Amino acid sequence: MRVFACMATSLDGKIGPAGVDHFVPIGSRYDMKNLISLRDEADGILFGASTFRTWPKVHHGNDPNRSAHHFIMSRSLDLDFQADLFQHPEIPITIFSGSENTVPSQTIPEHVDIVSAPDHPSQIDFILRYVTKCGVKSLMVEGGGHIIHSFIAAQALDELYLTLVPVVIGDKRAPALLGGQSLAAPPHIKILESRQIGNETFLHLEFSYS
Repeated sequence: MRVFACMATSLDGKIGPAGVDHFVPIGSRYDMKNLISLRDEADGILFGASTFRTWPKVHHGNDPNRSAHHFIMSRSLDLDFQADLFQHPEIPITIFSGSENTVPSQTIPEHVDIVSAPDHPSQIDFILRYVTKCGVKSLMVEGGGHIIHSFIAAQALDELYLTLVPVVIGDKRAPALLGGQSLAAPPHIKILESRQIGNETFLHLEFSYS
C-alpha cells in the first residue's frame, strides 16, 4: 500500500497558527488546490482528532464520484458526531481509539466503526494492517504534526508533498510539522520533484529508511 502525506509549512516549521479552532491555511489558494487534487490519488484519507476539529467536514477531492474511506485517530473519542463529516452515509468512516475509550458517550451513525488501537510502538503497523483489510491501496495522511511524526517514526510514510510557504509564524505554541517531536532514526529523503509556483516551493519527497 502506498502511504503519502501532504503538508504546508512556514519557514520556521509551523503548519498553522496557535490557538485556533477552525482551519486557517498558511498557503495560497493554489496550495489548497494542490491538496484537493492529491486526494484524488487516495482511496483512504487519515487524520487526527485535532485536524478533524478544525475541519469537521468531508475531505473531498476534485472527482465527485470518489468517496475515500475516512480514518480518524482519536485516543479519547472526544468528537462531535453531529458534525458534517458524519452526515454522509455513503462515506465509510473508521475511528481508531485507545483501548480504554471504545464506547463513545454519543450515539454514532451506523456507517462509523470504532476500532481499538492501543498507543504502543506497533500502533501504526496495526492501523495499516486494518486499513489494508478495508481494501485501501493508497492512503493519504493529512495530519496533524503528531500523526505525521508517528508514521515517520514507524517507518511507514513513503512520500511527502511539502509546500514551503515564505512566512514566519514566530509563535512557539503554533503546531509544528512533526508535532515538535524528535526522531530516533530520521529517514533518508530524495527530492522527486521541485517546482515554484508564485512565491511558494512545492516539493515531492520520497522517504527511505535504514
